[in-house]
Amino acid sequence: MSPFTAWLPARPAQDFDLIVKIVGLGASVLFKEWPPIAHVLLDRGYTVMAQHERLNGDSGDVVLRIRIAMQPFYSMGHGCDVLVHLGDTVPEFRRFDLQPGSVLLWEPPAAPQLRPILPEGIIAYPVPITELCAQYGEGLPGRAFAAFGALLQLLGFPEEALHHCSPFVSSPRSFAAGWHFARRALTKHDAYSLPFPTIDKEPGRILLTPAQAILLGFAVSSCDCGEACHSELVQSPRQWCTHHTGMAGAMVSVLESDGHPGMQAYRGPQGKVLALLRGDDSAIAACLNGFTTPRILVAADIPDALNLVSAGHHLIRSGLSDGVGILIEDTIARRHQSIDIQALVDILRRRTAVMPDMALPGQPDAVAAMVERNGDSEADVGFVAWGAAQGVVRDAVALCRSFGLRVAGLYPKRLVPFSHEALESFAKSVGRVVIVEAGQTRGYWDRLRSGFSFEHTVLTPQPGQSLTSMDIFLREGLGTV
Repeated sequence: MSPFTAWLPARPAQDFDLIVKIVGLGASVLFKEWPPIAHVLLDRGYTVMAQHERLNGDSGDVVLRIRIAMQPFYSMGHGCDVLVHLGDTVPEFRRFDLQPGSVLLWEPPAAPQLRPILPEGIIAYPVPITELCAQYGEGLPGRAFAAFGALLQLLGFPEEALHHCSPFVSSPRSFAAGWHFARRALTKHDAYSLPFPTIDKEPGRILLTPAQAILLGFAVSSCDCGEACHSELVQSPRQWCTHHTGMAGAMVSVLESDGHPGMQAYRGPQGKVLALLRGDDSAIAACLNGFTTPRILVAADIPDALNLVSAGHHLIRSGLSDGVGILIEDTIARRHQSIDIQALVDILRRRTAVMPDMALPGQPDAVAAMVERNGDSEADVGFVAWGAAQGVVRDAVALCRSFGLRVAGLYPKRLVPFSHEALESFAKSVGRVVIVEAGQTRGYWDRLRSGFSFEHTVLTPQPGQSLTSMDIFLREGLGTV
């Protein structure tokens, strides 16, 4: 989206989508302490997602990307509505996807001759970050929270929200100093702020980390509280999450592998369900060892990780597998994401539903059906994606269809054994097939493509970058139709 088209000026009845990038030293601190601030947004009815990464892949400045919207979304989005620069050097603005209308919060160099020419149309707000936090001795986190406090005031956070968050952050005085500075000294150049949606009586949302989602998946699979559990979840979702992650912590072991640096394996008491945080296609072999009927599943996002851990236990109980591995890719491992309480309730109800009698012939495999499709039934272009790429493709399909293009997406969850029939059937319903991979290795498709009869192209991100829905829209030539 172009910056601010959905929220300038704020209209509560209008869809809203905001992408913020916070760059430089201190961004990683904000990510770790983001949950209490995110919960203020969730309580107001927003959907949020946050992810930390680095410019140029594994090198360069830390970037915290935050996406806030009124409607559900599936990926981190594209573009940049607001850039908060925390560094003490002059930023290379061309690297941050700024467009006319984007907002910049930064501390300009003291020497006028060092100040760069800002991109045309950028709304810049100078914030004396060093001065605001110097008196409090809160160090690097203080700089980050001073800038973040100024940002939240510009976005319309009321002072009551500031008081709610301050006790939970490491630099509360710098945080408050930034907010009060913005209220006192910054004059908005346009009438923008976060629109306040009308909150109905339906259950809201809660923020989860990947580790929490995995633990909740194990807990949900063993919980026998029934309707009492549903009621607790709806009435006090944070208390429910604390209770159930504590339950899982007592029965789940966390292992690390020398062969896969950085990967963590979450294993239940019997070792038959294994969730691999920062897992990828190269970790698949680790899930197959010692099993005769293994299932390998790949999660599309954090809520999906919870759902697949629960589904994996279903496969074990029903005798369809003697070992299930769930891969949660590195992109998802670096993310916080909100999930609808109602979606959690639905997972609980599926868990407590009457199990089919698997001794009878013809009973369905609960995960074999997890090949989702969206878009047009007959499409000119069909996208296929696994894992983290699924969210980007879902957003791309919605973007393309908003321009009247006929596109569809297919999202397999199961890698082993793979359902070739579903992909062959999908290929026959579209004009051409585009395989979308989240990384440059093309690992999933290289593992699965043997035996397929259709022609295809493979789309991967540019070196050092993440794939976005706009990349798919433009690089596939769809934007020229």
